[in-house]
Amino acid sequence: MDLRQLKYFIGIVEHGSLTRAAEALRVAQPALSLHLRRLEEEFGCTLVHRTARGVVPTESGQRLAVRAAAVLEQMSGLRDEIRGMEAAPSGPAVIGIPTSLGPLLTVPLALEIRKRFPAIHLRVVEGLSGHMLEWVLSGSVDMALVFGAEHPPGLATRFIARERLALVGAKDDALLAGRKQVELDFVLGLPLILPGRPHGVRSEVERAAAQRKASLNVVMEIDALTQIKALVAEGAGYTVLSERYAHQGPEADGLTCLPIISPEIERTISLAHASDRPLSVAARTVHAIAADRLDAITSRGRWI
Repeated sequence: MDLRQLKYFIGIVEHGSLTRAAEALRVAQPALSLHLRRLEEEFGCTLVHRTARGVVPTESGQRLAVRAAAVLEQMSGLRDEIRGMEAAPSGPAVIGIPTSLGPLLTVPLALEIRKRFPAIHLRVVEGLSGHMLEWVLSGSVDMALVFGAEHPPGLATRFIARERLALVGAKDDALLAGRKQVELDFVLGLPLILPGRPHGVRSEVERAAAQRKASLNVVMEIDALTQIKALVAEGAGYTVLSERYAHQGPEADGLTCLPIISPEIERTISLAHASDRPLSVAARTVHAIAADRLDAITSRGRWI
């Protein structure tokens, strides 16, 4: 039994004739008779009496017609409700954004959601990139921006961009004077100020060092990128950041940023959510707007 059969049965009862019902429903009469026979077989009883003047519902048929009408009305209301949810999504949606991407996305995303979908209760959780995967997989956030090309099972990802990492030092640093780029081996010999594990930058730099069979000279671990930039500007050490983030904020005036070569250190940024937990309508809306916002500031997979 399906909703179409119920609709056809109600049409037969209302018109009192298979012929008239077939014309009104625009269904061939043999097909309508077949649906009626299948309903009677499924319920195990006669639903209509066939007479010379047409058909008359039995007592069971009358009860079925009343209940079927209620079911169809409920399904119609449910359809309208679901369509309304899609048109005007509401409810909570939580997105995790790494600190380094917050200046690009948090405010524009929040403003657009507030303007276009005021019934969505948006929560933005900013933090170190290393925590984003954990938050997504645990369900603490609906989605998050994550770094790296390799991810654990259970994630659905959408590629956003690739970006290079660079060496960052004080603006007047004598070791960096006159240089336009630096080799990775040179970077590995410097006193570095980096976030602790599992921060994305730390992982990328450690991976690059391991490929050179070298170790890092980490003199301080600070889990706050703004403070790292401030310390570097004061000459307390050097750090490795994305070129994009190194040039952001008031601290950038006291810094010099040099691309790392031989080899370059590059990382991938994706928008991820748990593949085994479907996003709500509100979360899907936030996901789509966040992706659109980020696409608008990238070209061919690079930041504009």
